[in-house]
Amino acid sequence: MLTWPPAPPELLALLPPVLKAVVKALGPARAREWLEARGGVNINIPVGHGPAIGLTADELSRLRLTLAPHTDAAGRVSLPKVDKLWQVARNAAIVSAAKAFSIRDQALAYRLTGRQISNIRRGAADSQPGSGGQMDLF
Repeated sequence: MLTWPPAPPELLALLPPVLKAVVKALGPARAREWLEARGGVNINIPVGHGPAIGLTADELSRLRLTLAPHTDAAGRVSLPKVDKLWQVARNAAIVSAAKAFSIRDQALAYRLTGRQISNIRRGAADSQPGSGGQMDLF
């Protein structure tokens, strides 16, 4: 019987599919650690225990189950880079606190530029229906 690590549903809701599968299988902290070492490349998830990819047998079993819909015919999956894991959650936090903090305060807190904070806020506002922002064609 597999034991699954806790993964916050609010974080999972913000993540793209492959990243969501990795976080479900490993938990947020272990997913971050593992993706720092393995993210950004195509990887073959072995059927047996694969110490070469740095996972325990239980982690490997969970990962194989969650990534099954995302693998190609050869059993490979393209892993996202680790920075994507927290970028989505960070951007959501920036948008949710936009009325409480100034652009300058958020830029200092998140170590971003004021322009980046403005773009994140504007991107969220433009994606809201009825916001009057230009629709993305692609």
